[in-house]
Amino acid sequence: MTAIASPVRDQYEAFPYPPRDPGRELDQLHTTLIGQLALANHVLAGGHWSIGSGFRVLDAGCGTGDNAIFIAEQLRGTGATVTGVDLSEHSLTIAAARARARGLEIDFHHARIEEAPALGIGAFDYIVSAGVLHHLPDPGAGLAALRSLLTPGGGMGLMVYGQYGRTAIYQLQELLRIIAPPTLAAEQRIAIARRTVAELRAEHWAAFGRDTFAGEIELHGDAGLYDVLLHSTDRAYTIPQIHEWLASGGMRLARFIMPVLYEPSLYSPSLDTSGMNLTARQAAAELLHGRMQKHSFFAARADAPPLDAPPWHDLAAIPTWLRFDHDGLIRRQLAERPELHLVYEGFELRLTLDPFRRVMLKSIDGRRTLGEILVEMAARYPKTTVQERVRKWNEAYAALEQFNLLGMRAGARSGCL
Repeated sequence: MTAIASPVRDQYEAFPYPPRDPGRELDQLHTTLIGQLALANHVLAGGHWSIGSGFRVLDAGCGTGDNAIFIAEQLRGTGATVTGVDLSEHSLTIAAARARARGLEIDFHHARIEEAPALGIGAFDYIVSAGVLHHLPDPGAGLAALRSLLTPGGGMGLMVYGQYGRTAIYQLQELLRIIAPPTLAAEQRIAIARRTVAELRAEHWAAFGRDTFAGEIELHGDAGLYDVLLHSTDRAYTIPQIHEWLASGGMRLARFIMPVLYEPSLYSPSLDTSGMNLTARQAAAELLHGRMQKHSFFAARADAPPLDAPPWHDLAAIPTWLRFDHDGLIRRQLAERPELHLVYEGFELRLTLDPFRRVMLKSIDGRRTLGEILVEMAARYPKTTVQERVRKWNEAYAALEQFNLLGMRAGARSGCL
């Protein structure tokens, strides 16, 4: 392995991120949307990936292992494999200890992302790299390296910082480079940063935007503070820059994790977007929102044709939950509450659970087709019309699909309502 850029390496050797205790690994499974394989399959392959023996996943910049471990848990017993690559030996030691605590086999490698193609680790069907590429000296080189490791039908789950939402953070970073320069010991820099943040005047932009970084520091302590305010290599992207960056690396944006957040009508219902292309609409939404701190999305090879999932009205398709942890997130609410209530990035979903809708959603088991479920619903609710049953399904699916909860998987035959 060639020399790793020392400031970045040194940071994660001293402050592995996110900080995790292998001794408490079994207390909680840390889940992420970008690590949800059923969701990635739905968006990137229309549900056509065969997730079993031979299926391979790479966590590029795995850190202390959150995504690698979450994905390995989903693949437990399938014969599929997970590989992790990171530049920090300390982080990899923690990740490996966490995997052992769960009885998971993950192939970890100590290397820079740019060097991953030279490791001889083969090609991958899904590559996840969350919060990493924007810390490389050349993010384009990192993206190109990962692109070279993709199978022809493979795709990526990526997260990079958002330029506008991190305005307060970058103002503080610039200030701290002056008053807490890298020549000082890490402990001194952290102390200065904490004191400075605590003493900000109320009219300071960073005080107004404190919520963009305070939660990270509260959750992850010194490691969080260093990562957000003292990082040596940190860049962010606007929407047009993301599209340009992906295109330069032979990739295209398949879908944002939460696409509704990138529709201008969410913020300005009267805005006429009829003359805007997709990139322009997404860029307008980012500017209307004003405080998007990160962009999480799925990316596909530019030379690969889109593989769309079956439409909501395909009777032969199989409705499928897209969350590995849907039992805790959804099933409990279906059993106990009058409505499904979920919040993500300030976007709220409230779906009333009348008796019909509750039973219909409980019927989704990943095996029965939509046609079979609707036939069962007709028998249980004979007073409902075909139109009523279709409307209730359409409303539920539209709400849950845009919240990354429900998708359609191809069945053995085709046929629509």
